[in-house]
Amino acid sequence: MSLGLPGHLARDSLSRALAFAGHCAAFACLAITIVVSVLVATVGERPNAWTGAALAAVMVLALGAVALYPTVTLTVLALVVGTGATIAFTMLVMEPGGFESTNNAVLALPRIALLLVGGAGSGSLIAIVWATLGYALGEAAAFLGVALVGGSYEPSTAAAAAFGILLVVRIFDGVSRRSDPRQETGLHRASQQTRELAIRHDYELRATARLHDTALSHLVAIAAAGSGTVDERLRAGIRQDLGLIVGRDWAIDHSGQATGSDRGSLRRPAPLHGPAPNGAAGRGRFARRGGVGAAIRSRPAPEAAESRADGTATLVQAFAAAENAGLDVRVTGDPEILHVLGPGRAEALDAAVAQCLINVARHAGVDEAELALGLGGGEVTIAVMDSGVGFDESEVPDDRIGLRTSIRARIEQQEGTVRLWSTKGIGTTIVLTVPEGGA
Repeated sequence: MSLGLPGHLARDSLSRALAFAGHCAAFACLAITIVVSVLVATVGERPNAWTGAALAAVMVLALGAVALYPTVTLTVLALVVGTGATIAFTMLVMEPGGFESTNNAVLALPRIALLLVGGAGSGSLIAIVWATLGYALGEAAAFLGVALVGGSYEPSTAAAAAFGILLVVRIFDGVSRRSDPRQETGLHRASQQTRELAIRHDYELRATARLHDTALSHLVAIAAAGSGTVDERLRAGIRQDLGLIVGRDWAIDHSGQATGSDRGSLRRPAPLHGPAPNGAAGRGRFARRGGVGAAIRSRPAPEAAESRADGTATLVQAFAAAENAGLDVRVTGDPEILHVLGPGRAEALDAAVAQCLINVARHAGVDEAELALGLGGGEVTIAVMDSGVGFDESEVPDDRIGLRTSIRARIEQQEGTVRLWSTKGIGTTIVLTVPEGGA
């Protein structure tokens, strides 16, 4: 009977609905009384019947006041007025030559209307109290009226039946709602979940746009800074943004991976192969050569990749794909973090990154991209970023399986995740994450 309403609203709403139904029935009874009285006055040529119609009209006004403003004062006033009108109406009906007893349909109508007054308050118990009081006053009014004019008093069968029906409805309503007062209905829970999902989706969209814009603004700022150490204010701003977006712990852990002169400072990446500045061998990075990216076309792919401790190379497929596609790639982070992955999982990640770079070369409309590698929380993360034309993933045709199969499906088979942010005209960022270990 709760109609999908939450528990704190069901009681008041259902009580008002049942009270409204009772008021409608009471108005119908009084309307019938008025019509009968008018017919008796005109057709039956009994002028005093007009008084009965007037008494019923007074009860209609009192009942209307309670229906509009259900207060205790108006409810008591309606019961008093209704009782007086019922006494007078009984005297008119029970005049000599009228009905033999008060158990008749005409006198039952005002008594039924009296017990259906309802009244102030909500809940089945309060409604039963008002109905009981109305029924008792109606029977008392009939008894007093017939005693004043003479005749036989009998309780109204129709009024008793109406009172019984009202008791059954109110008791069932009270018991059904008290059986589990803390349980919310399915409709209310579904409405809450839908609202929460909508809010969560909205925040995710805002967070995605903010993350993508922040990453691109940092890349542009670093590219514009030229070679050498990045300005202290720019470095502090980047660290602050990283702390806000991915958490302070993540930023600290990854800043701690820097070695040598790179520890505690943000510098332009050194070449992955070939001599680095000051004669130091670069590791896991590409030099900036006339642009954001760095050429890897000068060496074969196996030589461009870092070697693992077990003799195998990391990101061989990725570097080979970029070289074959003529794509300049900048690597930020240490490819040696892939050593924490099993051979099968490392190969799957390598192949997925290779497909990402192939997609950049084919569809992004640029000849440079960036790889960012990180290790934290028991996971290896590689981000592939470009500043190309961007795209809408939902608009990718079904026959294009590069993103769905070669990237997303391959990573998900390794218990990893793929997250994609892309804005048309701005660029695309794909983040591949896989847990440590694996086959």
